[in-house]
Formats: sequence, structure tokens, C-alpha cells
Amino acid sequence: MPPLLSSKTRWVYAHPYDPSLLVKVHIPRLPAEHSSGLQAWFSAAKDYFLYSSGIVRELRHFVESRYRDQGLASSRICPIHGVVETDLGLGLLVSAAKAADGSLAPTLQVLMDNRELNAPRVADLRALLSSMVGSTLTFADMNYENLVLEHAGADNERFVVIDGLGDRTWIPTQRWFKRIRQRKKHHFLQRVERRLSSLGYD
Repeated sequence: MPPLLSSKTRWVYAHPYDPSLLVKVHIPRLPAEHSSGLQAWFSAAKDYFLYSSGIVRELRHFVESRYRDQGLASSRICPIHGVVETDLGLGLLVSAAKAADGSLAPTLQVLMDNRELNAPRVADLRALLSSMVGSTLTFADMNYENLVLEHAGADNERFVVIDGLGDRTWIPTQRWFKRIRQRKKHHFLQRVERRLSSLGYD
């Protein structure tokens, strides 16, 4: 079964029995056969870090997001249900954000490219981003693909976060230092606002 999606580090598969769930599986990047010495060691260490940290980071961040109410920043992170064994190794079990017609929810990138935003959608997006910036949570890899419009086409449509949680680096500077964390979030917010402005939403 081919993956529904792929990110920088993981394949995303439909759950074989439950359409409300997805399974994220690590994309292995083991050393090439001809590599050796320090190059092989570094490649193997990087692959292990991406595998282990990806699962632990998202689980930890999701748990922290539920520790205390931080507004939309907490409630709009798609639920993570744990880990599951697969034929490709350990997978992360997550809720599938769907549109009203049952397809996967459209990303912010798609909505911008197709000019499918409107005033209520933009207002909801801005409210979510404002809550994220004001929270203590770390969103280290925010981009237009990690925000999707859940229930798109229904009266209760809303933007949710599906990926980009926690700090992806070996030294978690954003987690440790508030100023770095806030600067990263403000930078993303400014990027979104510039794009919205170009689409006529000032």
C-alpha cells in the first residue's frame, strides 16, 4: 500500500482498519553501501536521531499541550494516540484531519494557491496563529503544509496543526530559550501575513 503523503522524514499511511486514523512511519536514511568510517557513523547517527526523536518529540509535545489550557494552541493540535507496530517499523498513530467530504483536509498551501480562503477562514487562521505565538509551546517546523482546514466545506471548519511539533534539532534551543522560540513563531506569523496581504487580506 503506497503512502498517502510523505514529509521530510516520514511516510504517512492510511490506517488499514480505521479511516479516522493515520500512521506516520520513519523514512530510513541509512549509510550507503560504499560509505565507511566517519561518514557512515554520522549517517547512521542522523538516521537514528530522526527516527527516535520524531516519535518521542511529537508524543512529548502533544502531552505537554494538554497539561494546561493554552487556548487554541492546545485544542487545535491533532490528537496523537500512541505508537503501533507496522511492517516498516514503529509508527506514530494520529487522528486524520478530514474535509467535510471525507477526503484529507486541504493544507493552507493549497487554499492559498487555489485562492480558496475567505474572511471567516482567515479570521480563524489568525486566531490560531495568535494563540500559538502567545503559548509556551514549541512549533519548530511550521509551514503551510502543517496547517490544514479540518471539516472544510462544513459550518464547523477550522484550522488545525498536523505536524511540526517540538524542536527538531540535536540541541533543543527553542525548547530551552523562550526568546529563540518566540522569534521563530513570530517569523512564521509574519510570513503568513505577507502572503495573506498579497491575496488581499490586510
